[in-house]
Amino acid sequence: MSAAGAGAGVEAGFSSEELLSLRFPLHRACRDGDLATLCSLLQQTPHAHLASEDSFYGWTPVHWAAHFGKLECLVQLVRAGATLNVSTTRYAQTPAHIAAFGGHPQCLVWLIQAGMASA
Repeated sequence: MSAAGAGAGVEAGFSSEELLSLRFPLHRACRDGDLATLCSLLQQTPHAHLASEDSFYGWTPVHWAAHFGKLECLVQLVRAGATLNVSTTRYAQTPAHIAAFGGHPQCLVWLIQAGMASA
């Protein structure tokens, strides 16, 4: 089951894909690796939305990019001010946990190196 599919029934009247697109466009862009949309959204989105958790897993856009192995999305999110060491409120997962779980060592290594550089 995909990450988006797990949210079916989260909000009545919307499919999980519709909900992701309507309520969590940053998350969707990170899932899809849609850099053009992500960069456009980052220019018009308040900084606080970079840390918003979705209603599926409680993941931020950084978590979505890490899970789906979208390294360039991670880079763009950090340039926009996203925090790398954020834990989800639901399961206390960091983006590094999610990258490892998703099987994306390139994202995991980058997250560790970027986290050390900002410490």
